[in-house]
Amino acid sequence: MSGHRQAAVALHALAATDRSLVMAELPAADRATLQDYLAELDELGFVAAGSAAVASALPRPGGRDVEPDPLRDASSPDLDRLLAGESAVLVAQLLSLQPWAWRGAYLALQTPARREQLRAVAPDGAVAPARAAFLEGAVRARLAAADAGPGAAVAPHAPGSLRADGRRGAGWLRLVRIAWTR
Repeated sequence: MSGHRQAAVALHALAATDRSLVMAELPAADRATLQDYLAELDELGFVAAGSAAVASALPRPGGRDVEPDPLRDASSPDLDRLLAGESAVLVAQLLSLQPWAWRGAYLALQTPARREQLRAVAPDGAVAPARAAFLEGAVRARLAAADAGPGAAVAPHAPGSLRADGRRGAGWLRLVRIAWTR
């Protein structure tokens, strides 16, 4: 199998947003060749990743419906508002934890500079399990608080700004000031 054919099969397995991001980085000649091969795969009846047919064919864990999860089921605009004041490192780690359904739409909402920040600080390997559990738990809690109503919501805020409860904060991170003693 030629390199272009292998690349087309790999691209066909990606979600549409990821596929378009990869295709945008390729030279025009390679892009045209790959688009022809992708069209051929569609004509042959291969189902592209991210389609409704693929999602409906996937088995449910344990043979039953999956419990609702505020993080998995979140919308990208909600996450954009929620993560607006957070550091790029924490957001990149959250995005790398698993292939979230909202990941592509969330990245599309970001500015090119913010996307480049996230790409630059993305972890090379797996995020430490304790950090992963903390990130998921913190975002789930903030999403649940936002769903509970405006009075209970944990509003996103810029570092050093006042939160709804009147305290200063920096999102998930607490800035610790160390006094220099000499």
